[in-house]
Amino acid sequence: MMFIAENLKSLRKGKELTQEEVAEMLGVSAQSVSKWERGDTFPDITLLPALANLYKTSIDALIGMDKINDRQTKTAIFTVGHNHLREGDINAAITVYSEALKTFPNDEGIMSDLSMALALDGDPAKLSQAVALCERVLSSGQSEKVHHTTRAALCFIYLKAGEKERAITAARKLPHVRESRETILAELEKKPTTNDIDSYLKFIAIGENDEQDIK
Repeated sequence: MMFIAENLKSLRKGKELTQEEVAEMLGVSAQSVSKWERGDTFPDITLLPALANLYKTSIDALIGMDKINDRQTKTAIFTVGHNHLREGDINAAITVYSEALKTFPNDEGIMSDLSMALALDGDPAKLSQAVALCERVLSSGQSEKVHHTTRAALCFIYLKAGEKERAITAARKLPHVRESRETILAELEKKPTTNDIDSYLKFIAIGENDEQDIK
């Protein structure tokens, strides 16, 4: 996921330096510099300040944090992972999400998708990992949308793991139908009157027991 290899090569060429010259300035072998630029190995962490100073840039820029944190980078991860799942290549999807999680260790979306890919594999050990990931997502307080998706998935992951009671408990924490995107969008499309809006607000506030009051 890091872009350090291509950045090191581009920065060196921009300074019109050879790999041998860079190696001599850093006190390493030219072979090491060559491996860094091919992505075969990475520079020792203690060399990052020297490399950043040599190329007059920051360590973040050297590693490529701007590209790593770019929205398109994450979108590409989900696109590739979803394509693998559509094609039935569960292991490839697991690999994509597992590698992405090394770079984005707290990303709820990646954890959620990885949990579902692990659950689809069906291996008991992977089911346990899937449960742990879902519970980790739900223990944080970041994305409400991801939480709803993860909790819905967790219901079926628990069931697949033979834990029906836990599945039911998780399901009871899901939003009611009256609070779902599909239900509310359908109501909005009807161009409701003020009375309709008030009725629906009452519906959301009170719940299913009073559904007969809703026209």
